[in-house]
Amino acid sequence: MAYQNHQPYHNSNGLHQYSPGVPISSQHIQVQIPKVPIDPAAYANYNHYNDNNRAYYNQNSYAPAQQPITYYQPTSRQASTLPAVEPHESSPYDAKASIPSTTSSSDYQLLLLSLAEDYLAAAHGGCSMAALRERRTEPRGYYKLVATGLACFAAVLKNFRLQPHAEAIIRLRYATVLHQETENYKEAEEALSKGITICDRHRLLDLKYNMQHLLARVMFSINPRASLKYVDNVVKNVEAYQHVPWIYAFRFLRVSLSLELSSHSDILAALSHLKIIQNTSKQYGDSAVSASASIMEALAHVRTSDSAESIEQAQRALAAARSSQLDPTAKSVPQFSAMSNFVDFCCSLQHSNIAHASFKMQTMQKMLDQAANDPGWTQDGMCAIPLKTNYSEYLQGGGSAKGIVRVSSGDAPCLIINWLPKEDIYALGFLLSGVAVSHRNSMDGQKAEQYLREGIRMLHGMLSQNASPTEPISPSYSRNLWRQNLLCHMQTHLILVLCGRTAWDAAQTEFSKLENNVGSLPLSPSDSLCIQIRYLNGLIHQGTGDLTTALSIYSHPSLSPSPPHSHSTHRSLSLLSSLNSLLILRSTNPRSPTLQTLLSTLSPLCLSTPNPNIRSAYYLLLATADPSPTPSITRTKSHLQTALQTAKQTSNNQLICITLNFMFDRFFKGVVGEQAEKSARASQSMAKKGRDRLWLCVASGCLAGSLEVQGKGPEAEEMRREAMLLAEGLPEGVVRREAERSG
Repeated sequence: MAYQNHQPYHNSNGLHQYSPGVPISSQHIQVQIPKVPIDPAAYANYNHYNDNNRAYYNQNSYAPAQQPITYYQPTSRQASTLPAVEPHESSPYDAKASIPSTTSSSDYQLLLLSLAEDYLAAAHGGCSMAALRERRTEPRGYYKLVATGLACFAAVLKNFRLQPHAEAIIRLRYATVLHQETENYKEAEEALSKGITICDRHRLLDLKYNMQHLLARVMFSINPRASLKYVDNVVKNVEAYQHVPWIYAFRFLRVSLSLELSSHSDILAALSHLKIIQNTSKQYGDSAVSASASIMEALAHVRTSDSAESIEQAQRALAAARSSQLDPTAKSVPQFSAMSNFVDFCCSLQHSNIAHASFKMQTMQKMLDQAANDPGWTQDGMCAIPLKTNYSEYLQGGGSAKGIVRVSSGDAPCLIINWLPKEDIYALGFLLSGVAVSHRNSMDGQKAEQYLREGIRMLHGMLSQNASPTEPISPSYSRNLWRQNLLCHMQTHLILVLCGRTAWDAAQTEFSKLENNVGSLPLSPSDSLCIQIRYLNGLIHQGTGDLTTALSIYSHPSLSPSPPHSHSTHRSLSLLSSLNSLLILRSTNPRSPTLQTLLSTLSPLCLSTPNPNIRSAYYLLLATADPSPTPSITRTKSHLQTALQTAKQTSNNQLICITLNFMFDRFFKGVVGEQAEKSARASQSMAKKGRDRLWLCVASGCLAGSLEVQGKGPEAEEMRREAMLLAEGLPEGVVRREAERSG
């Protein structure tokens, strides 16, 4: 799947369609950075005894005798962000090995624990997400197996007197299953609280911190604010004992939870904790931790705002990360290079720096191709951050090979964080690559479409594959939800690219697919996705000549002009909807007072937006929608010059083509001279580069008129025939509306 092997292809069907009042720019949308919180040790699933040779499978034994279990169901809060994937991991603690097998009581304990793990393994092995979707397995059977496994754990904890270490391990495992598979958060909280008390009494610090980490995530499902306060208290205690690896773990957890809430105060708190992590890691020489914190800081800045200040702060954080990556311990983590390249690439896209974005896209693609076979990059997305701090000398039980803080070979500790699986990184790379080259899609043989379609193909393949045989339903559900949302966002960008080259039939086909995919989402789509879908619907109606429907869609409250502090996607789409509404009003009633009122409303919003394409479109509209009977030539020239220069800076060929055509119509129509002909030929040349059927038709007609005035009759007639042939391929709605206007 090497990026460098993808060559642009050419569509021989060639000519593209447009319409009067067509949207002036479809290249403005800023890429949406998926909200995937990096959750340290989200892998702490603690699943033991996955021994497939045992066959204790009797659903009538050890029936649940506890409170009813409320099984995992997706909630509306979980739909607001794309959650971190939580792949299966083996437990760092072997509860079975900690129970002596010299008594009959111990035999019963081992039997129940083995049954519990076998029931859970049977549930996960026979009921993957794909099987549930295709109705090959009934959810009731899955839940029954999980409930029986939980009942076995509960029976051991209730009916037997256990050694402290063994009881703590079993309680941690029991609470983990409750958290992953059910909504019985109070039962999980109670089991963890008792386990933490046992660990405190017997100084089982490693187990205690693992339980506190899980308890914070359980509390977050019930009361996010209480969870944040709890983590803050734990951090104070860990810092008092100077248990450095766990200082990193809990502060990273605090950052992850704060970014998931996404309020301004929470984002500031997350940035503050990241600064503390950087300072602490520098103090103890943990360069890899410092690099990770710096990259997360840059990601937080890019996600929260598209302002020039945020982009500058992100670049500073990336510079600090690259400085830390010079250390050999940080170089050994391939995910750091991927994360820093992705964030740096997104900074250029947000800043509309086309030249830098193209270079950084190539750098990102080379990095992904080189990292494909790196043994340090696992398929499940797990990222191990090496630490220099001696871990085992002060934490009992610190010799575990799996867990939040792990000890690898040679007693070298490492901190485990969760990122995206490798396949998801490739799909995200195709999305960003498609966005980066969308401005040259028509001239590069639809290369942007090729990237986006390849990403869509990959996501369809990932969604159709079975889950891991030992994976619980909750992380499998979260990963599939993330991929479904990424697929929808990728389809929206593909539709924008198709609209940009006026391929309205293809855009309508892809829009129908997008509606089907959104309808199949298990949760309601996010507000951002709904706004994009509504805007695309209006865009297609406008491009095919149905201006009444398009104006009605653009007038929806969700697309009304939004304040500058709103989300970048919402702000950009609302401004474009209003600008397109102005185009429609100008074509239907150019002297309408609503036109000037809307222009006055949009003026401060368009001039303050960081998106240069929207500013260029606004100046173009100022030049073309002047309601005065005798528009000022000086003012019109100034607006057109500003629009043209800004469009050239971002290589927006569509805006350049429209501006050149209007300049000819306004200043050179009917003028005899070489300059008039040059202006008409420049407009036609730009329309040909963009393979835009409508504006090529308009430009050919303008050139025919200019040639006729110059006395070049045969050439003018040839251009006129070419314009007529192009007009025959325009959408029926456009042709009908033009006929009505001419008649």
